[in-house]
Amino acid sequence: MAHEVVAVIPARSGSKRIPGKNTREFNGRPMIAWPIVACQDSESVARIIVSTDSPEIANIARELGAETPFLRPEELSNDTAGTAPVIRHAIETLGLDDKVGVLCVYPTAAIQPLFIDEAVALLDKSGMANRFLVSVGRHRSPLDRALGPTEDGLLQLLNPKALLSRTQDLPQAYFDAGKFYLASAGTWMEHETMMAHPFVPFLMPDWASVDIDEEGDWVIAETLHRAFTVD
Repeated sequence: MAHEVVAVIPARSGSKRIPGKNTREFNGRPMIAWPIVACQDSESVARIIVSTDSPEIANIARELGAETPFLRPEELSNDTAGTAPVIRHAIETLGLDDKVGVLCVYPTAAIQPLFIDEAVALLDKSGMANRFLVSVGRHRSPLDRALGPTEDGLLQLLNPKALLSRTQDLPQAYFDAGKFYLASAGTWMEHETMMAHPFVPFLMPDWASVDIDEEGDWVIAETLHRAFTVD
């Protein structure tokens, strides 16, 4: 971006589905090390801030070279706290200028530095400085072929009109990959959430788009990351 980019990694404690997932070992490093190192190796990121409610996570983050200038307040550290309010809190606490680029990277985003630099360049190129950029993945099967349950427990096509369509003729659909979001500080402060309005998409490769919510997801994500990346 035309202005410096500050990365904010929101890493709260208390994950219930995968306890301790932000600091659990992932391919030889604490999980949170991967986004920190990606930001460090990026040509675009000037500062790396970890927003956490956990002194333990804060200590690990500092050892990895990130800044932890504050502990996140309790009201932004529960299960219902959204991402955007956490980032707005960081922007306000740090006193960032509206034009500073703010990159929210999730602590479970084992991404490559190139993704960050390409995303920053894409937002600049798009000419949409007042928009969010959102990392997205592609649905590998058309949503028009999605199945849903009937009242008697059977399955049926949710869109019967697509019954005779070839899959290659159906529209491609995408999903929020849950890896990173980029916008100016001013844009973060003006909007309630990242996808309330049309946004600039950054398409992630399939291997980097696994959402880690369950133990099985962890194994898949770790295996694909190991297969597709080089230390």
